[in-house]
Amino acid sequence: MRVWDFPLRLFHWSLFISIVGAIVSVKADVMWLHERFGLTILGLITFRIFWGFLGGHYAQFRQFLTLPPIAFQELKTILKPKPKTKAGHSAIGGYATLALLGIPLFMAISGTMSNDDVLFEGPLAHLVPNGTDAASSSHRIGENFLLFVVFLHFSAIVFYKYKHKRNLTSAMVTGNADDVTVRSVDGSISIKRKFFGIFLMLVFIATAQSILLLRPSLF
Repeated sequence: MRVWDFPLRLFHWSLFISIVGAIVSVKADVMWLHERFGLTILGLITFRIFWGFLGGHYAQFRQFLTLPPIAFQELKTILKPKPKTKAGHSAIGGYATLALLGIPLFMAISGTMSNDDVLFEGPLAHLVPNGTDAASSSHRIGENFLLFVVFLHFSAIVFYKYKHKRNLTSAMVTGNADDVTVRSVDGSISIKRKFFGIFLMLVFIATAQSILLLRPSLF
């Protein structure tokens, strides 16, 4: 059955590429590219927030955000040999999704106001001259949290693949989940809605990239 709509899958893999690109480029000290990846992340996550209300059934926040006690109760069941499998995010997965959106969003926003203590400044650093050092410090600390949640995400994928024989990566590529044991709603969307989602994503990415225009000219 269809679970993940195409705009959501496109967002997921675009965010993955952008986060990897941001990490690699900053380690290689290619700051202009790091900045581009960071702004792309900002645009993508802004899109995801809107798509959490406008997207397919399983993309919507109301479908997977639950009270903490439900998530803790679910945590006790995932170690069972054959837990019931439902479509979409689990309660725990819902909180993981918030972390995977919130931390990169924080990194992208703080990055626009950061500096590298040498020559490079984010495009909005001039707007907070007394706060750019704090933004830079927060940005560096946030990197550790980002790497941690990415590690947890990959660990969960491996756990489900070998413990419960569920290929979460394949489902995010095809959009389909064939191992659902609980009766679930189909997550398909119309062609018009699909193209609207793609268009909306491109608009948010382009808008985020245009933040560079706010950087003061050197001449």
